[in-house]
Parts: sequence; C-alpha cells; structure tokens
Amino acid sequence: MENSKVVYLTGLNGLRAIAAISVVIGHVTLYPFSTLNLPRIYLMFDGVTLFFVISGFLITYLLLAEKEKTATVKIDSFYVRRILRIWPIYYLVLAISAVFAVFVSHSNEFFTSSIFYYLFFCANIPLILNTGIISVVHYWSIGVEEQFYLFWPWVLKYSKNKLLMVSLIFIAVFFAVKTFAWYYAGENSVFYQVFSVTRFHCMLIGAVGAILYYAGNKFFIKTTTHWLVQFLAWLLVAVLYLNLKTVPEQFLAEFTAIVSLVLIMGQVAKRTQGWNVINLENNVFDFLGKISYGIYVIHPLVIFGAYYVFADLQLPMLPKSLLIYSVILFTTIVLSYISYQYFEKPFLKMKDKFTVVKSSNTKFVKAESDTVSNVEK
Repeated sequence: MENSKVVYLTGLNGLRAIAAISVVIGHVTLYPFSTLNLPRIYLMFDGVTLFFVISGFLITYLLLAEKEKTATVKIDSFYVRRILRIWPIYYLVLAISAVFAVFVSHSNEFFTSSIFYYLFFCANIPLILNTGIISVVHYWSIGVEEQFYLFWPWVLKYSKNKLLMVSLIFIAVFFAVKTFAWYYAGENSVFYQVFSVTRFHCMLIGAVGAILYYAGNKFFIKTTTHWLVQFLAWLLVAVLYLNLKTVPEQFLAEFTAIVSLVLIMGQVAKRTQGWNVINLENNVFDFLGKISYGIYVIHPLVIFGAYYVFADLQLPMLPKSLLIYSVILFTTIVLSYISYQYFEKPFLKMKDKFTVVKSSNTKFVKAESDTVSNVEK
C-alpha cells in the first residue's frame, strides 16, 4: 500500500446509516412510549454491534497504515483524535439531558452516584448493574468503545507480526468465558452481563477483518465478497430485521458481528465476482452516515421530548404511530446535521494537526487511488 494516498473506504457511511436508523426506530417504543402501547416496528438487526465492528475495522486499518508509514503508532495523537471526535457532543448532550431531566421530567436520576460512570465513559457498568440513567443509558456503547481503545492501540503498536494471532486468541477466550458465564451463572447474572454488554470481542472481529484486508489476504477477501456470501449476509439481516429467531440470544452479538464484517467487506473491497448485491454508496446514505454519531447520541433526547408533545394526542393508533415515528426520525436527523455542521466540525478540523494517515468521510474521485479511509467513528 502507498501511504501517500488518501483512501476512502466505500460504503461505510451507508452501513453507519443503517446502524443509526435501526437504533432510533428500535428505541421509539421503549420507555417512555411503552406506556402508549404503540405498534412496534421490529428492527432487530443489532445496530450497536454493527457500530462496534465498523469502529474496530476502520480504526485498526488506519493504525496499521500509520504503523507502516512511520514504523510506530503515535498513541498520544490517537487519543487526542478520539477526544476531539467523541467528547464534545457526548458531554453536550449529557448536560442537556440533565437539564431536561430536572426541569421537564422533574427527575433526580442525574444526582445519583451513577452519574460518575457517565462522566468517565463507564456507562456500561450501571447498565450491567441495572442502575443506569434512562435518558442516557445508550451511552453504554460509547463507554465500551472508549475502554477498548485504552488498550488496543498499545497492542497494535507492540504486537509486531502476531497481531492476528493475539486478536483471534482474545476473541476465543472472551467468547469461551462468556459462554461459561451463561451456562453456569445464567443470563441474568452480573457475571454474564459483563461479557454480554462489554463486547470487546465484537470490535476485535472488525479488527481481524481489517488485518486480513490490509494484508491483502486473497482467500478472506474473495470469500467475504463472493456474491453468494454477500446475498446470504443481507438475507440474514432481513431475517433479523423481521425479528425472526435465527440464533439463540446468547450468541446473537457474535453472529451479528460476523455478518456485519461480511457486509463491510462487501462494501470496501473490490468485488471479485462482478456483482455488488447492495451498493450503499449514494448521497442519502453518505449524508446519514456522516451524522450517524450525532444521530446515536441525540435520539433518546428527541424521543423523550416527543413523548411530552404526543402522549395526550387524540388520534387513531395508526396515524398517531406514523406521526410519532416520522417526527422523531426527522427531528433527530435535523438536529444531528446542525450538530455536525456547526458544533462538531470545528473539533474535527482540529484533528488534522494530530493525523498521520489522512482520512476523509466525504466521497471523492481520485484517479490514481482507490485505497484508505473514513472518519474514525
């Protein structure tokens, strides 16, 4: 690979868009709308796991490119980039949610000891203990990602030629312990929930894909991009969206992670069989993918706000449901765009000072290049 080239990994924004919209629609009829008995739209493809796999794949790929270019990984620059991408809107929405809880919901949940977990990116801990703050409970996945990146760049920096082996061993051990916890302690035990919630191995499945793809492993690339494998992967996504039980619940995250990796490869790798089952490279998906982090962070605040507007609305169930879903989706997308354009972008521009491998989350044409990246999220 020639590291002087700026590389755009096609289709990742489209997959981010699918993940984000799935999460929003899947959460609409949870609390507080659960009290209204709205018909639920089952989008059970696990958008959070898809986010994990994308993140593990993309950042591993970028760090491998950096290591090839400089013979090392600049850990301090990596963490500065993460801070500039993740922290601003994270803390902004946390603050707005606290104000909303106090003055609109009249709740004191932000004054419990759990708030410290959210302040320090450990929101997965109160989720495991069932003591989470409901309006920001979704922050658990951001906590998992940030905890993963406390150790992953170090592993990548010092693993030399054994990164793939280390990753596979970690995945195997993590899955074995999780299965042991489920079998002997039960799915409601804290022991099992630690591994069920803190899905480091799902991120590593993405990382393994990036390692093999970066190395140009022909068998892996040809297998995962084969039209039949891609067709089956999208078929499984459709089955999961329809809430049809395909695998036991305790194995769903791993199953979804593998399917997600196949979907990623179908987008980013050149098609070896000449047929792209679903092409996510278009303006709508590109737009939604770029603001997907904002969509994920902001959407529960919109859902709670919509509840206070529509809870007492007297309409037949079908038009009321369509109205609620539509308004929540539209409002979330608009607010996420405003956040991205006028709040997040200044921080993203600051990342350039700490970037070794140039990356872009905007589609462009570069005749001599078909290689590297999206934004690190």
